[in-house]
Order: sequence, then structure tokens, then C-alpha cells
Amino acid sequence: MRRADRWPRAACAASVCDERGQIFPFAVTLLFALFIVSAVVINVGQAVNRRIFLQIAADAGAYTGATEMARGLNTIADLNGTIQRAWGVLTYATMGFTLTACPASDLGVAGYSTVYQATNTMIRLVNIGYGMRARAQAERVTTYNAMDLFPGERLEMGETDVASGLVSQRPQGKLVDLQEVPAGTSPFAPALSSARKAANWTCMMGIIPMPRSAFFGLWYQKRAGPPIAFVWVVKAPATRARVFDSFFGGNTIPKMTAVAVAKPVGGHIKEMNAKYVTKLIPVRDLKGTEWDLVKRKIRRVLH
Repeated sequence: MRRADRWPRAACAASVCDERGQIFPFAVTLLFALFIVSAVVINVGQAVNRRIFLQIAADAGAYTGATEMARGLNTIADLNGTIQRAWGVLTYATMGFTLTACPASDLGVAGYSTVYQATNTMIRLVNIGYGMRARAQAERVTTYNAMDLFPGERLEMGETDVASGLVSQRPQGKLVDLQEVPAGTSPFAPALSSARKAANWTCMMGIIPMPRSAFFGLWYQKRAGPPIAFVWVVKAPATRARVFDSFFGGNTIPKMTAVAVAKPVGGHIKEMNAKYVTKLIPVRDLKGTEWDLVKRKIRRVLH
């Protein structure tokens, strides 16, 4: 029995029945699969982090640009208040453009005109200057952030293809528009018609009634139409993956585009409320017909 038992063992040792070393190909296959999975996870994580960093850069740029707009609107609200207070003095001096002493009404008209000319010049400069400053500051902040988040890379940035006719940082899309000066004793009285930019009244030169007519400069209100907002687009180029980049075809991490929208909220130009602050608005939350054009242009950029 012992000799018979040894024959099968001897025959198996000299053939393929030897099981030694057969775990090696399985281990190699498993390690290779784990390496591929790890490479994919690392590369996906790199892409996700890159997308998050890009959105951070876009958000910071949009917030900065809209903050400059808010500062401009607050300055204009204060200056607009100066015009309105001068208008209040004028309507008091003319008794609401009714019967009053001619020297008092003439002085009121001259005073309003002087205040308006000086204040209007400042408003015009602020209206354009803060608009242009919005883009410059957004670009500065984005460039600074890119140095930390995307070292050695150059990001494309701007409002091209998105801001045309929408974003108010350009001189042709100002922060505020002119409106008619109100008639009557209150700065918030009904406005004069667009065809009549003059007020007519009668004053007394002693006991003699004298007709008076004067043209007045217009003051400002927040721009009508599409919302005053700052839309900022930042694009990152394709880049190499950290692991197995050539295996996946080179520059595995694709180009990315991030869009951010921010706008000034909280203040009121006409009511002299200089309390504008900045609010970031997620693109998915843009609502209303006034935002439709913004969303359509953003979609064109993203696709």
C-alpha cells in the first residue's frame, strides 16, 4: 500500500499537477487592476479639484466686479441725493413753481443749476469709471488667485460672449440712466413729460406778476432693462493628468469653463439709499424674463 501510494505523488510532481507559483499571475493581474483603478481615482480627483478651484476663481472675480458696481451705485446714490436736495430748495424757493418772489425763484433756479452741473459731472465720471474699474478689479483678483490655484498656467478670463449688452461694467452699459426731474414741491413728485423738460410758473416782481420758465438738468435712476449684474467667465486649459497621462492620450484633464454671476442689491438710487451690497447668484437660480438673455449666452459659452 505504501509503494502504491507513492506512485501517484511521483507522477504528479513531474507534471503540471505541481501547484507551486500559480498565485503569481493572479497577484500581478490584481495589482495591475488596482493600479489602474487608483490612477483613475487620482485623475478624477485632480479634475474635480481643478473644477472647484476654477469656480472659486470665477466667483471671486464676479464678486469683486459686482462690488465695484455696488460702490459706484452707492456713490451715485449720495450724489443723486445732492441733486434732489437742491431740487427741494428750488421748489421751496418757487413755492412749488407757483406764485413767489422773483429774486427768490431766480436764486433757486441758479442754485439748482450750479449744483446740478457740478454733481452731474461727478456722476458721469463715477458711472463710467466704476464700470470700467469693475472688469479691471475682477481680472486682477482672478489673476492673483490663479497664481495659487493654477501655478504656472494662464487662465482666459473676461465677459466676452456673455456680457455684450448685459453686464454694466462697459461705458455703453452704464450703471444708471437719466430720468426726468420731477415737477412740484417733492423730489418724488410725478415726472415731467419727456417732451417738456422745463417748468413754467409766475413770480412777483413787487406787485407785478412775471412769467418764468426754466430748463432743468435730469437726474439719475438705476438702469432699466436687463439687470445690472457682473457675469464673469474663467477658462482653464487642458492639462496633464498626474498618473498615466500618456496612457489616456495626453492632456487627459480637459479644458474647463466656469461662470459666475453677482449683482449689487439692497440700495436705491432714487430714494438716496446708499446701501448697495454684493450678492452672488447661482446660474441655476437666475429667474425671470430679464435673465433669459443672460442664461442663453452663458449656455452658448459652456457648450
